[in-house]
Amino acid sequence: MMLEVQDLRKYFPVRGGVMMRVIGHVKAVDGVSISIEKGEVFGLVGESGSGKTTLGRTVLKLTEPTGGRIIFDGRDITDLSGKELIPLRREMQIVFQDPYKALHPRKRVKDIVGEPLIIHEGASDTEVRKRVAEMLKLVGLNVEHMDRYPHEFSGGQRQRIVIARALILRPKFMVLDEPTSALDVSVQAKILNLLSDLKEQFDLTFLLISHNLAVVQHMSNRIGVMYLGKLMEVAPSQELFEKPLHPYTKALISAIPIPDPKLAKKKRKMTLRGEIPSPLHPPSGCRFHTRCPFAKEICEREEPPLREVEPGHWVACHFWDELREVGVLNA
Repeated sequence: MMLEVQDLRKYFPVRGGVMMRVIGHVKAVDGVSISIEKGEVFGLVGESGSGKTTLGRTVLKLTEPTGGRIIFDGRDITDLSGKELIPLRREMQIVFQDPYKALHPRKRVKDIVGEPLIIHEGASDTEVRKRVAEMLKLVGLNVEHMDRYPHEFSGGQRQRIVIARALILRPKFMVLDEPTSALDVSVQAKILNLLSDLKEQFDLTFLLISHNLAVVQHMSNRIGVMYLGKLMEVAPSQELFEKPLHPYTKALISAIPIPDPKLAKKKRKMTLRGEIPSPLHPPSGCRFHTRCPFAKEICEREEPPLREVEPGHWVACHFWDELREVGVLNA
């Protein structure tokens, strides 16, 4: 097992008043448990504000968890200090969403990509140039790009630089936080194909975070659907798209545009009412009940547990079996 997360919670304090006392907490991640096998691509989807990015940053200990456990490659890293985490940084990396903000504007590509080699290995300038050149070739850039600055590159090229920096230490595990959302549509497929090729070449394990279900379906072995800090459903990728068992998953899938107008007319759509509630004051019971067209009284009172209803297929819904039986969750 590459990563195991047990009842992970991340709350951000909200302060107010003259004394700036804590008056509440934003429950960005609230009791999430997932496991990711070595070599797997685990996709995490959900609307903006569902807690996906916070989960990704927390499992890497870029932000400290409020509760729960994080077990990486068989080692509990939950309580490790920043100094104790330094050796593990070689094995766990992240590709951030916005390549424009992820790169230091006043540093050359050689210094950006090669800095981890100096920090972790004390590599010489000659060794840095050699290994950076090799990595740039692997991500589709040229050796002469080493001495240029980020502003001289397109968005897709900058993301390739970000990927090169994340890979330079040969990590085992990478969090891909919306790796293509800031890029032009014409570039997105190239970056996704590059990531797929690099995964096979370096035997990587990915946690892929995205609001784009088509991207996640293209790359993932399993998918987790997140809503307001909670997991609603987890299933193998193909199974999730063919037979979703949670109304929220169905709504997300039905929102995927279909280029063929005739097929689009036949598609059964599910429209959600309202906006995602604030994680500062999440609804009682099932967090999705305020927008669910099938919610009943029990949904307001009791939170449904995430349970395995079929082999490898987990869902948090009181009425998943009834909804499936009457066919409302069918494609």
